[in-house]
Amino acid sequence: MKVNTVGITAAALMASSAAFAQSVMAPDQVITFVQKAPAPKERVVVQEKVVVGQPLPDTIVVTPVPDQAGYAYAIVNDERVIVEPSTRKVIQVIR
Repeated sequence: MKVNTVGITAAALMASSAAFAQSVMAPDQVITFVQKAPAPKERVVVQEKVVVGQPLPDTIVVTPVPDQAGYAYAIVNDERVIVEPSTRKVIQVIR
């Protein structure tokens, strides 16, 4: 019985952590910077869908947001994407 309880508790914690990670939004100053950042000269297009909580492919160059160490961005498939630099996980897609 204890094994089932531990498994259920672990599953609930993992699900709530994933939901929290997907609900985190970047600060307004980061969003504003990314909205105004110039687009690259060549479009960056990938077949994979850009999904919050998932890392960007290694082929995509991410650019750090100045004075905001925990944030970087890329423009992929004509969408501006804010990512966590060390993991490349998508924090927010700006539409």
